[in-house]
Amino acid sequence: MTQDRPGLPVVTVDAPVTGLRNSEQRAGFRLPAAVRAVNLDGMAMLDMAGAPGRSPVFSGLLDHAPGWGDIEWLRRETPLPILLKGILHPDDARRALACGIDGLVVSNHGGRTLDTLPATLDALPAIATAVQGRVPLLLDGGIRRGTDIVKALALGASAVLIGRPQLHALAIAGASGVAHLLTILRTELEVAMVLAGCSRPDAIDKNLVWRP
Repeated sequence: MTQDRPGLPVVTVDAPVTGLRNSEQRAGFRLPAAVRAVNLDGMAMLDMAGAPGRSPVFSGLLDHAPGWGDIEWLRRETPLPILLKGILHPDDARRALACGIDGLVVSNHGGRTLDTLPATLDALPAIATAVQGRVPLLLDGGIRRGTDIVKALALGASAVLIGRPQLHALAIAGASGVAHLLTILRTELEVAMVLAGCSRPDAIDKNLVWRP
């Protein structure tokens, strides 16, 4: 579980293990010794290596992975709004709504977890059709310019999330860098809206997206 902001749980539902992430392997990425995932403290880590000749997948690894029953339990246990992150199929969106979830995040984790997943922008329209505006629908992944935001809103997103760009901005110039990044994105969004003839975000619709 991650938190988008204090008091708003965001539950990642499609990554019971970390993907292979070959680029991180090649770069030799490791978290600094003083940094850890505090939300995982006390939890037993899954051993993907296993004993020689034995497969953890075929030895019951997924038997203990969280499922829809756990989401239903969490919904009963807290009055807080709950968002599910990692939704890429409309059937999962419908199941989440049936569980009483308050919002969905269309996300493929930046394409770093499972190879060949569809781009979130391609998966978005079918999910938006399934949701029909009943809960906020956020899109995560690939937002680099204001025109990306326009396309996401046009295809059914309520808003977008920004991950990697803000980390780059933070690394270069701290909080001022992040503020500058947001200013650039807002300016690009507003220019794109003007050129598309949209004076309000709710005027952005699928007719703005040209498909051959």
